[in-house]
This record gives sequence, C-alpha cells and structure tokens, in this order.
Amino acid sequence: MKHKNLIAMLLALMLLLSISACGKDNTQPEPSAAAQTQPVSASETQPDYRITASLEAADAENKELAARLTETCVISFTNTSGDTWDSVCLRDYAASNLELENSASGSELYTPGSIRGVKDAQGNELSFETGNDKSVVYVKLASPLKSGERTSISVDYATEIPSCRERLCWAPNGDDFAGASTVCLSQAYPVLAEYTDGKWNEAPYITDGECFYSSCGNFEMMLTAPEGYTVISTGSETQNSDGTWTLKAEKVRDFAVIAGNGFEKLSAKAGDVTVNSWYYSGSDSDKLQGEVSLKAAVDAVNAFESAWGEYPYKTLDVAQTPYDAGGMEYPGLVRIADSFADGLSGEGDKSLRLDVAHEVAHEWFYAVVGNDQYREAWLDESFAAFGELVYQLYTGESEADVQASVDSLDCTIKQKYIDLSFDEYYSEESGGEDYVSAVYKVGPVFLWKLRQAMGQDSFDGFMRTWYQEHMFGEVTTGEFRTAVTKASGSAEVRSLLDEYLSPTE
Repeated sequence: MKHKNLIAMLLALMLLLSISACGKDNTQPEPSAAAQTQPVSASETQPDYRITASLEAADAENKELAARLTETCVISFTNTSGDTWDSVCLRDYAASNLELENSASGSELYTPGSIRGVKDAQGNELSFETGNDKSVVYVKLASPLKSGERTSISVDYATEIPSCRERLCWAPNGDDFAGASTVCLSQAYPVLAEYTDGKWNEAPYITDGECFYSSCGNFEMMLTAPEGYTVISTGSETQNSDGTWTLKAEKVRDFAVIAGNGFEKLSAKAGDVTVNSWYYSGSDSDKLQGEVSLKAAVDAVNAFESAWGEYPYKTLDVAQTPYDAGGMEYPGLVRIADSFADGLSGEGDKSLRLDVAHEVAHEWFYAVVGNDQYREAWLDESFAAFGELVYQLYTGESEADVQASVDSLDCTIKQKYIDLSFDEYYSEESGGEDYVSAVYKVGPVFLWKLRQAMGQDSFDGFMRTWYQEHMFGEVTTGEFRTAVTKASGSAEVRSLLDEYLSPTE
C-alpha cells in the first residue's frame, strides 16, 4: 500500500486484542463431496478455495448504504506443520473492517461480517469461536489433523460492504450516489491463517498499515453480480451464458475482486504481459488517469522484470477505485485512488506514476515473495518504495536526480530499526507516523545505500537471486541478512545491516 498522506492511527486499533488462496469447480460447492482427511504429497499442500458468491448492490435512493455479499467457501488445506491440529484458525477480516467503520462513524451502521456456519467434508456441523479481535476465528475439527494430512471445511458466510473508501467498500464514481458505483471486495471471505513456530497468526486487523500474512494457493469463485456490472479480479474473469462470472487464479496469496457499472478499459503489452488500465467512464480527467496509469504500469513491469525477474502471471489489472490512500496491492491487480484524476499535470502526473510503480512493485515483493506484513512490513513496503527509484532510473531520470530524491526523504524515526512490527512503531503521541517513515522512507534509503555499497551489478544480481529463490514463498529479515552477507561480506555492507536491521539473536 502506498500512503498518499501520513494518516494518523486511531488508538482504538491497538486496543484490539490479538485473539491465505481458492479451488476449482464451476458449480455450487457441495461440502459432502469434498475430499476426506488423507495424507498428501508435497506438491498438493497449497490451500484451495472454492467460493460461490452473490453480490447485491447498495440501494442509495432508499438510503440502503451497504452492499451485501453472501457466499459459501470450501477451503481445502494440508497440515504442513510438524504438529497435530485439533482446531484451525480462520481470519475474517471483513468483520474487523466493519467494526472499525462503526467505531469511526460513532454508530452501528453495519453488521460485522458473519461466519454463519462451518461444516466438515461429510457435511457435519463444526463448532467455532470468535476472539476479541473479530477477525480471529477458531474452528474445532471433527478429528485431529495430523502432520501431512489434508481435509476440507465449508464456511457459510455473509458480510455487508460499507459505503466508504477503504479496502472493503462501495462508493459512487463521483458525488452522485444514484449514478455509477464501484464495489471493492478485499479480504471479503474467510481465509486460513498462517501457522508458524507452533502458533497461528493472530496479528490484529489495522487499516493504515498492513496486517496480512498468507501462503500461496489456488482460488475459484463463481460470482453472481448485479446486471450490467463489469468484474475485475485477481487472475482471469469469464462471464458465463447465464450472466454469472467464473474467476480463477493459481499460485496467489490473496484474491481480490472489483465490480462496477461504470468502467472503461485501455490495454497494452509489457513483453508477454497484458496490462489493463480500468478507469471511470464519462470524464476526460478519469480517462487521463487511465492513460497515465497504463503507461506507468507498462514501464514498471518492464523495469522490474529487467531488475528483478519475470512477472509470473499473464495479466496485470490497474484499476481506478475509491480509496483514501494512494493505492493498494493484490496479486495481478492493483487499486489506484480515483482522486489522482483531479489536476493531473506537472508534479501531479509524477505522483500518479510513482504510485502506480509502487503498487506494481508489490507484484514482485508481497504477491510473489511474501512476508508477514504486520511484523516485518519493510520486506515488501520498503522494497516497493525502492521500486519507485528503480522505475525512475528506467524511465530516464539520472542517477544524480534519483539520489536527490533519496536525499530529500525525511528519515527521522524514534526507533532505530526498520524491521519492527507495527505495534512497536505505534504511539499515542505520533500515531503511525514512525511506521510510515520507517517502511516507506528509511527502508528504501537503506536499500539504496546497500546498492551503493555492494556495487550496482552485485546488488542487481543479489536482487534477482533473492526473488528467484523465494518465488511463491515467504521470507524473514533473518533470511535477508544471511543472503546479503553471503553475497557481499564487506565491512561497509555489514555496517549497513547492523545500522538498519535489528540485532540477530
């Protein structure tokens, strides 16, 4: 995510106690037909999600200011740990999102997302319990799942979609609530939490930082959308003869959907990758945003493929959407704030181009090379911010000009290191400003200095190796430190690692 402004964090976010892709079938999932618990081979360990969903648009004329999504999600997963699981943890991020929207408005506008029931592969009801953080849900399995075994559960789910400009939202394309609108379905379904070092990931949901952590998997959604809506998603979209949509994506760690009745599209090629730029119809300024976004995305894909390695998906969608931050990343899909359309000229044009470049860089670092975004956000956010510098060099800016951009960054933070978790940066006094500074400013400065210390050729080779070796996996700061030391053990490089990263145990 690229922050357009330093948005103050709400203290309420940190008071929440700490208490991921989908499968293949073009028909309504039948839980009783799911695979029985069984051992699996190493190649069959990715989670699969099969979702059948129905989206109902908001009725603004009657003041029904919430869209609605109902769905059945069949999750097939393998116990990849060395432990036996009696329960599994699901993350219901929509519930926390709606709870925070209610808190922000001071009223109970929305009913938080609800898991209405869970069944095992044989159709038997399973008990579940929600934590103090509403996004954390534990499901009691019918029988223990041993290491290496695979099973399925079916989740009956519904959520309202608030009228706002957040990850999960709907909003009009402009000021007219009776006109065209856009629905953004981000984390709008329950996902399997990560299990690491003997425990489930219970990082609290936050809005002005990242809190997601999931392994790659496969998704298939059969979506019924309102008539006249265009659907854009992670992966591929096919509209069926009955008007429903089949959405598919493989080897992705997240799955997002955008639906609306007011989109136009521009397309271009970046090598073998088809880049689509979606923008609101009917406005010259929105069309200009679409044109600038398309050019920036094509340049970014070319720049990052040259610097880091091949983009692994066939398409990349860049969509103008309602959003209060600059942009938001998903595998194969990035959202760009519609507010960029206002005053696109001069520096405004550059701001949009850099925002697009930042979100596209996340396709390499977050989408393909994953990490725990709550505890080590720098491993994707700082890399994406560094990607802006790579993009600037690729599009013709001189080394001196880019160095001037680096020198202009305000790198003042109270904490010494860039690899801390979100809660370690947060304070009542400054909110999340230290978090923003650490991962969006100090982090890319560190990588720029590392590039200088290692030498451009050595650093570029390291980055390509880092990307290639960790494709579709997850990385840690410790692994990064080890890899850099192996690539270049010079005193200057070691000094930089010690200056910016927490001491190793």
